[in-house]
Amino acid sequence: MSRSPALAALFLVSVATTMQAEEGAFDISIGGRVHVEASASSPDPALEERFGFEDGVDWRRVRLVLNGEFLDRFTFKIEHDIASGDIVPTDVFVEATPNDGAATFRAGHFKEPFSLSIQQSSNYHAFVARPAAVTALAPGRNLGFMVHDRLPGDRVAWAVGAFRDSDGYDMRPGSDWSLTGRLTGLARDGDEGSDPLLHLGVAVSHRQPTADAVRLRGRTGVRLAPRQVDTGWLPADGMRLLGAEFLFARSSFWLQGELLSAQVDLLPAGSPEGRSARFDAQYVEAGWFLTGERKPYSRSGRSFTRLRPTTPVPEGRGAWELAARWDHIDLSGGSVPGGSQQSLSLALNWTLRSNLRMLANYASTDPEGAGSVEHFGLLLHFDF
Repeated sequence: MSRSPALAALFLVSVATTMQAEEGAFDISIGGRVHVEASASSPDPALEERFGFEDGVDWRRVRLVLNGEFLDRFTFKIEHDIASGDIVPTDVFVEATPNDGAATFRAGHFKEPFSLSIQQSSNYHAFVARPAAVTALAPGRNLGFMVHDRLPGDRVAWAVGAFRDSDGYDMRPGSDWSLTGRLTGLARDGDEGSDPLLHLGVAVSHRQPTADAVRLRGRTGVRLAPRQVDTGWLPADGMRLLGAEFLFARSSFWLQGELLSAQVDLLPAGSPEGRSARFDAQYVEAGWFLTGERKPYSRSGRSFTRLRPTTPVPEGRGAWELAARWDHIDLSGGSVPGGSQQSLSLALNWTLRSNLRMLANYASTDPEGAGSVEHFGLLLHFDF
């Protein structure tokens, strides 16, 4: 565990508490989430021999969070995950919003502005696990700073930041640095009733591996599933990630998807026939609320957000949702035989209350030339 984020968090709390005592200008709230996952896999014999598949019950996420606001223009978030038995920082950052309408500045440990699926909280996903396309080609949380804003009219939002690798993205043996940016816009601004909403976005990230090594790999279906596509360690001195995203919602129907691509600049030792390799991935997922709810959209996060059932339990039956996803990833490019796979996932989700859900997933994955595997997953989600 890195001690720096934890020490920074304690420093923020002590400073803010002192300010509260002296000026009465401090507000704080405490929350958290608990995600418990049960899963089982049924692979073909050929895959069983190549990979180790596990069945069982696992603490997927156990997080505690402290949110605060002070001096009317500063906010902070301190969140750690203890599911593994260690104290692991997730979001630990401070944010400043000037009064003159200038862009907001954020510094600390948080998600890079890349990928619609990554930006959407795990509290609001329709599936037990994110797509393999995303887990392989999209960065997550790292240490750095970011500037972000929404243009007048709230139709266009942008974010750009500089980061140092601190979460083991691609499991690189060094502290990489990156420049990452995301631009999104609302082509259709449907906000209420059955009006359609259409979100479009693009993202780019330039990444510099300080240890001259890059590794891309992805898993699908459930948390305990092995990574069946893997480039292995690639001698490389640079990588560029590109992403395009869309989101659509109308009445009880929703749809979202992404196209992701990685261009890796290989060192001569890793590519005697050329100096680059390209890897591509895509996914599309859609859902329908059988009980008539509309999937809500966050203008600040530019992604789907918390659902509030029309008739929550115990007063009513909660919200029931059917969803499906197609997911494809190809990590074979140039002289790199990383493999490819596609999968189909189905979900039946029951949202009892806005902070209590049960997800049931089935996924069938077909790695190229290696048989197939079926995954069954259940997720219990509670947050406060």
